[in-house]
Amino acid sequence: MGKLAEMIYNDLIARGKQVDTAEHWRTWTERFENACGIKEKYDRQDLMKFLKWERERGFTQNSINTHLRPIKLLAQIQDWPFPRLSMPKVKTEDITRTIFTKEEVIMSIQTGRQLLEPNELSFLAIATVYGPRREELSYPKPPEITDGKITLHTVKGGPKTTHLIPPEITPVLEGFSPYSADYMSHVFQQIMNKIGLRVGKRYGWHSFRRALATELLLSEASALNISRFMRWSDTTLKRELGTLTIYAKKDQARIDQQIFRIHPFLPYWGSGESREIERRDKLQSLIDLLESGELSGEEIEQLITMVRTRVDT
Repeated sequence: MGKLAEMIYNDLIARGKQVDTAEHWRTWTERFENACGIKEKYDRQDLMKFLKWERERGFTQNSINTHLRPIKLLAQIQDWPFPRLSMPKVKTEDITRTIFTKEEVIMSIQTGRQLLEPNELSFLAIATVYGPRREELSYPKPPEITDGKITLHTVKGGPKTTHLIPPEITPVLEGFSPYSADYMSHVFQQIMNKIGLRVGKRYGWHSFRRALATELLLSEASALNISRFMRWSDTTLKRELGTLTIYAKKDQARIDQQIFRIHPFLPYWGSGESREIERRDKLQSLIDLLESGELSGEEIEQLITMVRTRVDT
């Protein structure tokens, strides 16, 4: 850890901030150190050098604004004036939130299982099943896989969460070996090239996360279970769901089991994926007939049997 990065980390921890937040800010302070060197004070020229480094790597204005926050804290700690910077304002409509369609994610899994190297495939499995952010896939705190569970160190104030690993992806995760966060962007593009999915420059690991969250929101899963499975922060949960988050006990294993039963992408990782997909399509067809009032007596029996089997498993 660099000297400045250690100062930022210690300051945040001392003031009671989340460890994951402190580690995230530490990472960007280390990159500032690498770009500008270690000094007692910095000036506008140093900030310009860091901003040039950021823009050359394709970061959006919104991301740059976020990365400057630990540098502003550093200015307070070292007692030097943070220069006034005239930069483009980020309008809500200018923020591009890229997202894969359900069909694109399914195609990625099906094609990836045939063409990707073991390590690449493990990243794709984690991305499509758990929806982590890029930083949660990489150093300095990569996923920890042990005893049939995977622990994700959540950034942006979310909780560190240990999930169950479903049998469909257990053998795939044996090939997991982490990289740095910067290199993960290269890995993403490499995977896209191999599977033949052409995407814009704003696409990345978060595009899988948004796709998973969208499909789960369209399913029968509860909003609270989705929020906890996606590892959204307590602040976000309380803002969206109010006091429900205070009284609802968190049982992550049970949440995982419930989400896995209706997970939009998990069946495509299993050897019996075709049977599961066929079962889901049949179940949806029967539900559509039930809602339209066109369900026959025999079809009602089929629906009851399928629902009962699903509950028992």
